[in-house]
Amino acid sequence: MRLRRLAAALERITPPIPAPQAKLEQYTTPAELALKASLTVLERTEYRGAYADLGSGTCRIALALAILGAPRVIAVEADERLCPICLEASRAASLESVVEPVCSYITSSLGPLRQEAIAGIVMNPPHGVRRRGADKEFLEYAFSVGAHYIVAIVKAGNLDFHRRLAESHGYEAELLWRDLIEIPASMPHHRSRLRRVTVDVIGFQRR
Repeated sequence: MRLRRLAAALERITPPIPAPQAKLEQYTTPAELALKASLTVLERTEYRGAYADLGSGTCRIALALAILGAPRVIAVEADERLCPICLEASRAASLESVVEPVCSYITSSLGPLRQEAIAGIVMNPPHGVRRRGADKEFLEYAFSVGAHYIVAIVKAGNLDFHRRLAESHGYEAELLWRDLIEIPASMPHHRSRLRRVTVDVIGFQRR
């Protein structure tokens, strides 16, 4: 019940992504899913240190981390339109001292986070549907930072690939749960009013 109330508040604070871009595979993470994933990371890392949301959009995951008690959250987003929205949302929640929006692109090995400075990462990266390998790129960057625990919301059905990728970077992967995301039609290539996408929520533990 508490998560449902928090989810309703989070949806009011963080708007859907305006005019989402197909090349960035932008869509808004459901608030309850953002909270559940964030709670998992916080519990696994004992609420200690700094946290990050990679590909933060309007900061729904970053704000979920902050609302649940993360002491510091870095929200990394490549779309410069969304960083002011993220800042406004954090101010609306009186969490501007906790959430730090950073406009930056991410590659497999390059990004704004300092090595060994991040306790946990929660992310809903591009699924690699429009640009092959985009999800892998986000994961490899997250591994390169050295976070203790990572939760990624990824397209369902590729668990073996994610396990092999994790092992090659010194992490162990486990399927936490499978979820369903509803994506309203918002781009020219969408053919139906509402698309339902099955996702795997995977936890990555550093060895």
